[in-house]
Amino acid sequence: MKEKLVHIRRTLHQHPELGFQEHWTSDFLAEHLCALGLEVHRGIAETGIVALAKGKDPELPAIGYRADMDALPISEKTGLPFASTNGCMHACGHDGHMTVALGVAEKIASAPLSHTVAFVFQPNEEGAPGEKPTGADAMCQTGFLETFNISRMVALHTDPTLQTGLMGICDGCLWAASGRFVIHIQGDASHAAYPERGHDAMLAAAALVQAVYLAKARQRKIDMEVISFCQLTAGHAFNVIAPSADLEGIIRAPSRKNLDQMADLIRNCAAAIDLQFGTHTTVERFYGALPVINDHDLTTIARNCWKDVGIEVKMNLASEDFSYFSERIPSFFAMMGIRPKDRDAIPPSHAEDFFLDEEALLPAVEAMDMLLRALDKT
Repeated sequence: MKEKLVHIRRTLHQHPELGFQEHWTSDFLAEHLCALGLEVHRGIAETGIVALAKGKDPELPAIGYRADMDALPISEKTGLPFASTNGCMHACGHDGHMTVALGVAEKIASAPLSHTVAFVFQPNEEGAPGEKPTGADAMCQTGFLETFNISRMVALHTDPTLQTGLMGICDGCLWAASGRFVIHIQGDASHAAYPERGHDAMLAAAALVQAVYLAKARQRKIDMEVISFCQLTAGHAFNVIAPSADLEGIIRAPSRKNLDQMADLIRNCAAAIDLQFGTHTTVERFYGALPVINDHDLTTIARNCWKDVGIEVKMNLASEDFSYFSERIPSFFAMMGIRPKDRDAIPPSHAEDFFLDEEALLPAVEAMDMLLRALDKT
């Protein structure tokens, strides 16, 4: 199976597709799932798939196993012989997630459980808040959990900080609530030689970034929060004071209440900057995923069956739209170690040189298969 997993992962890695555009990926997965004899349902939330490994007892509810399918709009710079070349990249390990899911599906198909296992391949996990619904939200809106009688759900995510072969376990909140902010600063243009005749939106933007970061550091004592400005666009000529500026970024926190508080912090800083520079600023806040909360009972089962490979991990500030599942049904989300044993560190997720240790694939398949068989007894 190891060689098969590596081949599948590399093939998926070479063909990354953005959210709701995973048509090749969906075809590839469906072909493999059908070959395993699973009952494959396609076109759920556009490109999503639910593949059923039928259980021995049709009266029992199904256990869901979720893997995300989409890639990021990043030009890959790993130098790997199977690197992507289409301007997109599996820089968050979703190729690994799908590969592990296919490996688990093969194991379950060859030795069925009492419960049916619904393998859920989800599009658009990386969707931006405020734009289209994320894939998990869109799938839930179709009612697929009810259609396929899925009563519990498990998933995993690659973790570059964990050593290959380890599975991270967290009881309670694992992933943060997600928000996105969009800021528009309106000033007035003037000749660059006479900045006093205008209102410099670029200067206001620079001041706002610093003001927010300083206010966050001095006014918010909660460690598990972050505000990050990630885009700034201003100006259109080398000799004209910028009449407007646009900024975007993320906020992450343990709850939506905390997101609201940080959005208010940004607005308060913007109001102060407007007074200082004579600009007018609007701040929009969009909600993303809720926090992912691991069910205590499912976490206990995972901890008990992973005595040799399990390691306790803390909440992280990334977000995951798996929360749309975990808020509806008891769920468990694991972290999959992908750092080679001879390396102290590897590139982080969402980096253009991100990679995963392929030695991690088979241990993850074995761990998740073990977990499903433990859940089957409860």
